[in-house]
Amino acid sequence: MKHGAAISAAFAAIVSLWAGPAFAAPEGEFTYIVQPDDTLYHLARDYLLDPRSMSEVRSTNRIRNPRRLQIGQPIKIPRRLLKYEPVELTLQSFNGPVSISRSGEELVAKIGQALREGSVISTGANGFAAVGSQDGTLVTVPSNSRIQIIDARHYVINEKIDVQIRVLEGRGEAKAPKIEGDARFRVGTPIAVTAVRGTEFRVAYSEINDLSLTEVIEGEVAVNQGDQSLIAALGEGVAASPQGNLTSERLLNAPVLADGGRIQTDEQVKFSIEGIDGATAYRTQLARDAGFIEIIDQTISTAPLAAFEGVEDGRYFVRSRGVAESGLEGFSRPYTFRRKRVGAEAGAEPSPFADSFKFGWRADGSGDSFHAFQLWNGANPGSLLVDEVAIKKSAILIGDLPPGTYFWRVATMQIDEGEVIKVWTPAQQFSVGE
Repeated sequence: MKHGAAISAAFAAIVSLWAGPAFAAPEGEFTYIVQPDDTLYHLARDYLLDPRSMSEVRSTNRIRNPRRLQIGQPIKIPRRLLKYEPVELTLQSFNGPVSISRSGEELVAKIGQALREGSVISTGANGFAAVGSQDGTLVTVPSNSRIQIIDARHYVINEKIDVQIRVLEGRGEAKAPKIEGDARFRVGTPIAVTAVRGTEFRVAYSEINDLSLTEVIEGEVAVNQGDQSLIAALGEGVAASPQGNLTSERLLNAPVLADGGRIQTDEQVKFSIEGIDGATAYRTQLARDAGFIEIIDQTISTAPLAAFEGVEDGRYFVRSRGVAESGLEGFSRPYTFRRKRVGAEAGAEPSPFADSFKFGWRADGSGDSFHAFQLWNGANPGSLLVDEVAIKKSAILIGDLPPGTYFWRVATMQIDEGEVIKVWTPAQQFSVGE
């Protein structure tokens, strides 16, 4: 987000100190511009929750005659007085342990579940959720996080939205709709609130450290806390403490996954991360979609390596971002990869025949597999004594081997999506005595 003393109305984003009851009516005012034939009585009837609140609006705006308003005159109306319809926020996707509660009632987590004001969405270990609406609002919730919908209103007057989501613990990654004028979209923590206009950012809160973090991926954010003010540009992050301390720093660049696009055939899905300066850890996520709405797993590792268990065959996306000592997380770059479990466990066994050796294996993974077998003498590794391909059986017998040290290996092969996938076992050694 961009530096500057003033923030344009089209891209403004403000992070300010936030406190107050969880279900209080939205604070602040809404500006209405008087149209032809408007009267204060008509405005109260059409747009106020209680028409009797007209007296407060009249007093605040010093209106002498409620039946005679000047065309183009701005009228300030407290948001708490305005009629509204609920914004249709829903659970768009989820995976793993996800719970939803509202006013002490537990709701069933299901795609399309309506999420009204006061709803709390919690994710456990390896749990992920995405909350959004048709106007482009999207908040993704990674594992071990908890968010609450504070406001979700669509005002009758000028059809403006007022959405506020609070990260109670962990992280929330938000993409704001393009909004104008008095419409608002805010994501905050118990310490700070981030108000944005059509931007992409991340908010995190740690109860242990009592620290609020804002990471700007697109747009700009102005951070105001107490008498301090900071403006974070695109690629910058801000840490805010309850004491009013604001610090900013550049976000870390996206790390490179050296093998991000290769076919993953091993029992574990692994990615080597090219380390970046300033990173104390790496958050790596797997998802079914390029937008990382359907996240299926993540890991945080201090070493530049990410490993995942139990990933089923299919096509996935992976991304990784560095975590700085401050806790701020940097940029990430998505990769697409294919998961196809192919391999074999191999071993030598006693042969039922004299002067012969039995080499057996067991294929891992699903699908129709065939195998290859190679054997060579350690004294002459460049010359294969046995090189068999297209073996459907799970063993082979080899006889008449003279004394010496030998090496052998097995390949498992499958034809998948028109491509031959071939995985060799590590070479194994055995000796033949005199």
